[in-house]
Amino acid sequence: MKINKRAFVTVAILLVHGLVAWSQEKLSLQQALELALKNNYSISISSNQAAIAKNDYTRGNAGMLPSVALSASAINSNLLTNQTYSSGEVINQKSLPGTTLTAGPQLNWTLFDGMKMFATYDQLKVLQDMGELNARMMIENTIARIIGAYFDIARQKQLYFALQQVITIYEERLSIAQTKSNIGSGSDAEMLQAKVDLNEQKSAMLRQKALIENAKTTLNHLLSRDSYSEFDISDSIVITYQPKFEELKTSVVKQNRSLLFAEQNVKVTNYALKQTASQRYPLLGLNAGYSYTNATNPAIGELLNQQGGPYIGFSMNWTLFNGLNVQRQVKDAKINSLNSQLQYSEVRNEVESNLVIAYTNFQNALEVLKLEEENIPLAEKNVTINMARFRLGHISSLQLKDAQQSYLDAVSRLVSARYDAKVSETELMRLNGVLVK
Repeated sequence: MKINKRAFVTVAILLVHGLVAWSQEKLSLQQALELALKNNYSISISSNQAAIAKNDYTRGNAGMLPSVALSASAINSNLLTNQTYSSGEVINQKSLPGTTLTAGPQLNWTLFDGMKMFATYDQLKVLQDMGELNARMMIENTIARIIGAYFDIARQKQLYFALQQVITIYEERLSIAQTKSNIGSGSDAEMLQAKVDLNEQKSAMLRQKALIENAKTTLNHLLSRDSYSEFDISDSIVITYQPKFEELKTSVVKQNRSLLFAEQNVKVTNYALKQTASQRYPLLGLNAGYSYTNATNPAIGELLNQQGGPYIGFSMNWTLFNGLNVQRQVKDAKINSLNSQLQYSEVRNEVESNLVIAYTNFQNALEVLKLEEENIPLAEKNVTINMARFRLGHISSLQLKDAQQSYLDAVSRLVSARYDAKVSETELMRLNGVLVK
């Protein structure tokens, strides 16, 4: 019996070109990402928070628009009148009903508040932008996790298929050992060891199948759908991102979401400083409206008293001294502004450091991947040669087992190298702000 070369061909196709599909519903990476954008709880929450920040960005919320209210009241009273005049006249009236009706609209409008309303309006715009950035960061982080989980399934499947094909080699070894034992040219010990090694690989394949199911459960969780949802993936692990480091150094500063968020936070604290400093100035307001009053008081002979008409006025309030609290609050606001600038510098330093690490990891992963791809045909040839030598009795089963294990290790390293390269690529794209367009 000759070694099954088709096994090697199948494994090579799996590792280089992609995965063999299982008989389940296909789920592409694009479909997975669309499901996440639609269903993922964290993404939905951050999107709702961004919507709130957008709703809050109005001139009315900043205090730039007037408030208009309509008020009305009706008072019924029973009046007991006791009056003594200088002439000596005394009036004692029993309780008589009286009615007072008042109604009218009122307008209050802050005309000047030390420019606080304008600072507040600009701050609300920045907070809206920060809400959108925060939602983007949540989407980026979730998508990065989904990509990792998706291709983890691909990795586990590739290892599963590799084990399937490797088992055919172990089965052939057992067949040869049994034949040698039957004709007396081999020992029963070799045959038994071959069977033990074959069972070991079959056990490993069962464990690998469980890893695939666990990886699918993890992806279902990230997609916020039923953990028992059955699916299969058909995408291969392909590396397409080819950035240049010098270009990354420039683009990351402009596109990294965490850095942009920290930059916007600097603006928020600057506007907060302006809001606090506005307390040093007077508050000027406009009051206008229309007043209508209808009153009756029979106790004093007043059968009808109507008044009505528009009115307008201005008000001013200027706090000249409040225990130096404004001065203290301004100092605190300046410190907060300085802290936000320091936080921006810290985030930028961290992002630039992570960029160097991510780019180094990515380049190293690509080099490792290239070496492991070159190792596969060498490991295949080594197993083929040693299988032929074992068939002829030139090597022991232990030496053949070493060649078999070396081949399986080479396949495992290649699968891991491709997965590591994909994860490194995803992280680099996330840092550069291009993972989500």
